[in-house]
Amino acid sequence: MAIDFVTEFKKLQLVTPRLSFFQLNAVNSDYNYNCDGAKNCYLLANACDDEDCMYGRDYYGCKDCNDCDHIRNCTLCYQCLNCGDCYNSDYLQDSLNCNDCRYGYFLKGCRDCVGCVGLKQKQFHIFNEPYTEADYRAKLASLSDAEIRVRFEELKKSVPRLGFLEVNCEDSTGNNIFHCQRVHESYDASECQDSGYLLETKNLKDSWDITVLEKSELCYQVCSAHVLNNCNFCYFCVDSSNLEYCEYMINSHDCFGCISLHRKQYYILNQPYSKEDYFKKVAEIKDQLRAEGLYGQMLIPPTFPRQDTVSVWDRM
Repeated sequence: MAIDFVTEFKKLQLVTPRLSFFQLNAVNSDYNYNCDGAKNCYLLANACDDEDCMYGRDYYGCKDCNDCDHIRNCTLCYQCLNCGDCYNSDYLQDSLNCNDCRYGYFLKGCRDCVGCVGLKQKQFHIFNEPYTEADYRAKLASLSDAEIRVRFEELKKSVPRLGFLEVNCEDSTGNNIFHCQRVHESYDASECQDSGYLLETKNLKDSWDITVLEKSELCYQVCSAHVLNNCNFCYFCVDSSNLEYCEYMINSHDCFGCISLHRKQYYILNQPYSKEDYFKKVAEIKDQLRAEGLYGQMLIPPTFPRQDTVSVWDRM
């Protein structure tokens, strides 16, 4: 008997309990959202391999950082946005390999710079003007934080800036992409290859139409997931492979249209099958969806009404 897959999946979605968040390999880090490898961390979201960090989102390999967003391999940083390999720096944006800097924008390889914009390999600069070390420290002592902020914002308006940021990329397009090869129209992506239409991704291969995913390959139309292989049309799945149309699956393999299962294999709509019957039934469902012109689309219907989601916000 043929299954009305979309209708049955919606029924399953409405009655199945689900996790509110996941944490993997956490040490003394109880209050974090969707993190892997956190140690002594508090109120982080979408973060991996961090230690002694608080209040932030999209931290990767960071230590002793607070109130930041989209930072990679940073230490002792505060209120930094989209920065990588920075040390003991505050209020930086779109900056790389900087030490002991404050209030910087589009800096690269700078040390001891304050209120600067668009500099590379500079030291002892204030508002893009060079100083000796002694004069630099004397000048800083005479400036208040409020004055630095005002003059820094004025300088940002007058200095030309790049239209997009790419670092060590080959045959790739997008913005804020790092160490990527053959990546198409992607944003906030690092160490990705042969993929396209990515947003906030790390270490992906051969994947397309992805939002928030790390350490995965051969995925299509996946959102808010972690460590997947050959998964399509999935949401919030972790450490799994060969999934289609699944949500909230953990360490599961070869499942179709399932929700909130842990360590399962050969399941359809949360019901177990033998290996032979599983592949036969999945083929039947796919044939039916193809006949209806639906297979290959994200068929998972929204769990919540639109007015309860960020799609109605004026800005993000």
